[in-house]
Amino acid sequence: MKHLLTIIALVLVLAACSKNGTEETEKTEATTAEIEAAMMEGRNMARDFVGKQFADSLQLSSQLLEVSVKRGEYAAAGRKDECAAFDSAFISTVRAVRPGLAEEIERVRPQ
Repeated sequence: MKHLLTIIALVLVLAACSKNGTEETEKTEATTAEIEAAMMEGRNMARDFVGKQFADSLQLSSQLLEVSVKRGEYAAAGRKDECAAFDSAFISTVRAVRPGLAEEIERVRPQ
């Protein structure tokens, strides 16, 4: 009888641990999906951005405002990882397609 109670207690503990692990896994997967979405958004904005020609740095700065607004949404919501993912994906994509434009962006963009 004593062994049966021990086994039941062990099964209950394992079930509780299993449930907590599942919740953590779901939370991690959701966070990963949100970061992926931010990266995708950064890449998409970069693709639109690299197709444009800029007459001067003032025009470039003006176009960067749209990107800054989206970045600001992540920052204002306290979503630091997503903000960093968006930023990184944006500049990496621009750098891959138009390295000179990426250098110009890094010169005029506020940090």
